[in-house]
Amino acid sequence: MRPRIALLLLFVCTSGFAQHLVPQPIFEAIAGEFSGEAAQENDRQIIQYHRIQGSPMMAEVANNVVLAKLKSWGVESSIEQFPSDGRTRYQTYISPMGWEMRSGELWIESVEGMPNFQPVRLCRFSDVPMCVSTYSKGGEWSGELVEVEAGTHDKDYLGKDVKGKFALAYGYAGDVVREAAIKRGAIGVVIYPPPGDRSDHPDMVRYNGIWPRAEDLDKTVGGFQISANQYTQIRQLMQHGVVRVHSKINAALGAGQLTLVHAWIRGTKNPEVEVLITGHLDHPKWSANDNASGSADMLEMVRTLQTLIATGRLQRPEITIHFMWVPEYFGSVAYVTEHPEVRACRPSGWDDPRQTPPDKPYRPPDACVAINLNLDMVGEETVKTNSRFYITRTPDSVPGFLNGMMADVLKQTRDAGLTAPTGSRNYWPAEMAPYAQGSDHDVFLGLGIPSTMLGHDPDWTHHSSEDTIDKTDATEFRRVGVLAAAASYWYATYAGRRDADDWMQASYLGTADAIRERSRRVAQIMEGPNSAGARARLQANLRAMAVALDEQQRSVDRFMENGPQYAVEAKVFEVKMLEDAAPAHAAGPAPRRLTLPSIYAAAFQSIAGDDKTWWDAQEERFSSEAPGGGLPTKPTFELVTFEAINFMDGKRTTSEISELLSVEFNQDIDAAWVERLVGILGKLGFVKVD
Repeated sequence: MRPRIALLLLFVCTSGFAQHLVPQPIFEAIAGEFSGEAAQENDRQIIQYHRIQGSPMMAEVANNVVLAKLKSWGVESSIEQFPSDGRTRYQTYISPMGWEMRSGELWIESVEGMPNFQPVRLCRFSDVPMCVSTYSKGGEWSGELVEVEAGTHDKDYLGKDVKGKFALAYGYAGDVVREAAIKRGAIGVVIYPPPGDRSDHPDMVRYNGIWPRAEDLDKTVGGFQISANQYTQIRQLMQHGVVRVHSKINAALGAGQLTLVHAWIRGTKNPEVEVLITGHLDHPKWSANDNASGSADMLEMVRTLQTLIATGRLQRPEITIHFMWVPEYFGSVAYVTEHPEVRACRPSGWDDPRQTPPDKPYRPPDACVAINLNLDMVGEETVKTNSRFYITRTPDSVPGFLNGMMADVLKQTRDAGLTAPTGSRNYWPAEMAPYAQGSDHDVFLGLGIPSTMLGHDPDWTHHSSEDTIDKTDATEFRRVGVLAAAASYWYATYAGRRDADDWMQASYLGTADAIRERSRRVAQIMEGPNSAGARARLQANLRAMAVALDEQQRSVDRFMENGPQYAVEAKVFEVKMLEDAAPAHAAGPAPRRLTLPSIYAAAFQSIAGDDKTWWDAQEERFSSEAPGGGLPTKPTFELVTFEAINFMDGKRTTSEISELLSVEFNQDIDAAWVERLVGILGKLGFVKVD
């Protein structure tokens, strides 16, 4: 491998590449126009709305804030809606009920043994919007509080009667409602913080939702969240006797609409090809970082690029930059279900489980999505939230140049030392991170589109009443917004040209990033126990690096032979690198997915018997702590399952898939494990084996 490396290093040193992919004048134009204060003001306007999927207020913020601003700037933009009624299905996702929330209160009305007790209010929606569980049923109830621990399993109810009473629990509200109300007749639920969850913030109220389906409408109830201090107060009162609460919720559940906002900066050469920028607009009132911040930064990205193009400081891109504000997951899944033209720009094709379009290779000028940048929680003041900025890598199932490109623009942004006039001057803790799930980029990865999430981790305010505007930072809005705008504009303007120098530099960055990642895995393997599985994973990673170098050298040779007019063959080396990581096997079962990952968690509720026992054991095996509300520190079962399904294209055998998973996650995963997973997914109708 030494001659290959020497040749590559020589070529890098003599090729005259710019320091970064994005030309510095373009980066500086974007940075000079982008306002962190304007993005923060967008955030301030968005958080005035209780932005729940399927709700009228979600439609209001989409129309009155996002679309109104886009129209005022002269940007091509529109609203799109899909049915959301607790019944309509998009892939494995059942759309949420429409929910119109007006007011709600929860009181402790009496305590047995305390005749002079004065009622105490625990929740008022107008004061703390998160204290009412989203999708709560409207009505008025009074009843005894019965504590049921987590309230999510049969064992929690042994010897306890909750019929006609309120269940006091620490499980997720939707799970508690299913067990306590739908199965056992409780009239409401009161949710307190799980043990050990951010105990140093005892007045924090956590975000919970009930998510009823249409068939649950008669049995579902209302729910409330209380703080740790309020729970302590209730426990003290329970020592005197039965505690009764009174609740009143003015809300309506029914058919609603998933509301999406689109904005386009159309390309001049191939407008049907897109760089897609996404961010979810939904979340309870306040929720300034999650994810008003991503939605707000996207608005300022649009304004910045539109202004620079209109004034002639930037040329119009050659492919389209498409911005899309969505209800998280539900909106993205509905969009790709109803828009079959949304697919990866892959000449070799991508196995597409949707009914249309027919599975066929992409051929220019077919419509497709080149890359997806998903902005989710990007405006945090990192000192106040004890957080860091990250960009997720793509998983092995979806190779491409995106990782190398984003790492380069991240470095360029860090080198620029950007701040905002009213923002912090904090050191910027920013880095590339392993692929992590949890937002809309997952949907597009399931289509083979290279996708990344830009966010912050950990964040002690996550999904809580503490996620407020004072935790945001104009400087962070500017840094992340400039980074995302520069990366998307470069790809839309330069990648479409396939200019030799640009693509050769991009291919080097892609190769370098891939080799760095494989080297990290090699080091991790060598630091662990020596076993047959570890040695096989070591060989696979070394083989992948050799393939990457061979493909890169061939590109160099063609460049040297044909001169600067040579158009580099993009992405080929990374695809081959992936396939070569697992050696060919004899014929065996080759499962094919019948739906897009990620799969809606509720879709697994019907697993039972031995399958449920195995499933629970895998969740325990791949369990991973997420300290301070942050990303998991190790691969979760949900993540491994996602990748396994994404590899199931009807061509790879279970043995090949098991080796790919083993290499990616540095775990011993054999073909029998994959076959057991395929069997369970097959019973659910998500996978088939021809």
